[in-house]
Amino acid sequence: MKGNVRLGLRLVCHLMMSLALLALAIAGAISLTEWIIPHEGNAQDNLGLNSMFILIGCFMIGYAWSIGRPLFYLIRWMNRLAAGIYTEPEKHQRIYSNRTKKLKRPYRLFKELFNQLQFLSDVLESSKQERNRVDDMKKEWMAGISHDLKTPLTYIKGYSSMMLSPDHDWTEEEKTAFLMEIQQKANHMEDLIGDLNLSFRLDEQQPPLKREQTDLIELVRRIVVDVTNDPRAVGYNLFLETTEAHIETVLDIKLLQRALHNLILNAVLHNPPGTNVNVHIRKTTHLHIVIADDGVGMDEAALSQLFTKYFRGTSTDILSAGTGLGMAIAKQLVLAHGGEIEATSRLHEGTSITVKLPLHN
Repeated sequence: MKGNVRLGLRLVCHLMMSLALLALAIAGAISLTEWIIPHEGNAQDNLGLNSMFILIGCFMIGYAWSIGRPLFYLIRWMNRLAAGIYTEPEKHQRIYSNRTKKLKRPYRLFKELFNQLQFLSDVLESSKQERNRVDDMKKEWMAGISHDLKTPLTYIKGYSSMMLSPDHDWTEEEKTAFLMEIQQKANHMEDLIGDLNLSFRLDEQQPPLKREQTDLIELVRRIVVDVTNDPRAVGYNLFLETTEAHIETVLDIKLLQRALHNLILNAVLHNPPGTNVNVHIRKTTHLHIVIADDGVGMDEAALSQLFTKYFRGTSTDILSAGTGLGMAIAKQLVLAHGGEIEATSRLHEGTSITVKLPLHN
């Protein structure tokens, strides 16, 4: 608003000064005409009128040129923006002084417009790069999801074919082992599809919460036990620490359980065996659930993308796993409870994720 007012005042002052110079020029022309032709008459009048018309014409051409050049430049700039080219045209060739690196005088009149267009160009260019980054991430994510779905299907198909083969007579123990593998792969596919379905639902609207009173300590303890019993957690050390025996609260048990399960399992999937994962619960003005590991950690780039959809990469040599949606889903579910989530990490020192939930009496 202030910039627009300054621009308006500058244009008015520029016009008033130009008109004043025109008036002085006309007065000088009249004086010169009277000096050249001292006697009044048609000759003097014609010379005076012609001089005045020439001055007014030159003024209009010069004023239109001084005002029009910056405007044409701004229009060309806006046309480039409309065409998806988010850079300033001829930035250092025409409008900036080589010595001072500032706008030249005619362009300085519209300084606020230049600043606003430059800001808009920077924002659009940044958005374009972000869209390209997300598109590339989506392509990688789609390739990863296709692989993650195809792999368990291959196992299921292979074990089913083996069991149905008339060429072998499998023992009951072997059949049981095959069925357990099939069930495990089917559960993995169910988790993947569940993440996809929940992610799309969360995109459309905030999930309605079915709040129930529950013991937070017991809820988290069951989640830790469930992750500990997961075959992928073999070789990892999971601990639950709290100074409270019970913490009664009101929340959506199913959705919060999904969020915390994703967070704890993520600490397992992206760290090598032998990693310690500590889940600490404390109660202050809020409920704090801290999931800390002493694993490989992340660099700043990975940490900044941790809760971004489709992000599957890590800063380690460990292969990424899952849909790339688990952490984003966890954040959305925590926010739906009116809570907050944040992560800190350092390479080779581990990662800590803090979930802060409001107290409900």
